[in-house]
Amino acid sequence: MRNGLRSTTRGERHGDRARSVFRRSAAAAVKGDGEACGGSAASEVVWVYAVTADLDTDQISGLTGVAGEPVRVVPQADGAHPGRRPPGTPRIGAVVGSVDDAMFGEHSLTSLLTDLTSVETVGRAHHKVIASTASAGPVVPLRLATTYPDDATIRTLLAARRAELSEMLQDFAGRQEWGVKVYVEPWAVAARPACETGREWRWVAAEAWVEKIGQALSAIAVATRRHPSLDPVPGDQAGWLALHGAYLLSAERSAEFGEIVQALAAEHDALRADVTGPWPPYSFCGPN
Repeated sequence: MRNGLRSTTRGERHGDRARSVFRRSAAAAVKGDGEACGGSAASEVVWVYAVTADLDTDQISGLTGVAGEPVRVVPQADGAHPGRRPPGTPRIGAVVGSVDDAMFGEHSLTSLLTDLTSVETVGRAHHKVIASTASAGPVVPLRLATTYPDDATIRTLLAARRAELSEMLQDFAGRQEWGVKVYVEPWAVAARPACETGREWRWVAAEAWVEKIGQALSAIAVATRRHPSLDPVPGDQAGWLALHGAYLLSAERSAEFGEIVQALAAEHDALRADVTGPWPPYSFCGPN
């Protein structure tokens, strides 16, 4: 792993690169490439799930996407001189599915993504494809509702950004994302100085310990994304979310990682830790 990926900055660069390749929606792409696409709206658009390399199509055989459509791989375009691709260089491709423009196209996405039931259903299907692809090798996951008018547009974009995407895939090889949330329990009782309220003392003491937990986890992670914690809300029985982080790990350290989280949280009676994963590297392919 390159040294630069050990910082949030490298993750942001990855996000910028991924968005620079797949930043346009279907409608924008049709408008910009109208001549190449014949200038007419298609009845289907292509939903992009992830970018991968050298994926055996048998590994996604039978896999379906957000509309129940069969998933396939669109390879990069080699252009007029395919021999110019360096020998041994992975052939990248996008994992996609063709979906109904009327249901999943640009004009339908607003209503689709504002309905919580639809978002959950579509989100689960989108994740299923990405997770299945990730089980076969590294992936660059794409954000929900990334669509293009046709395969040709995707091939061209992949070829144009082959170097950046190949680098990202190399960086993600053998890595997993794990999520950690550490809460300060509002009902936990601890000894405290008489001059301070119990709530204030618990939060101050627990916050200091939470920072130690965060530092310990970052020390064994390849990269870290920390999300800001909101101010404590008095009376919130769910507890104060003091640490909300995503950690990119070597797969072989995942068991050790979970044990460290729970052991460190157990050392302070006011803390509760939740660990989720493994995930594809979602948090390291988008804006911080």
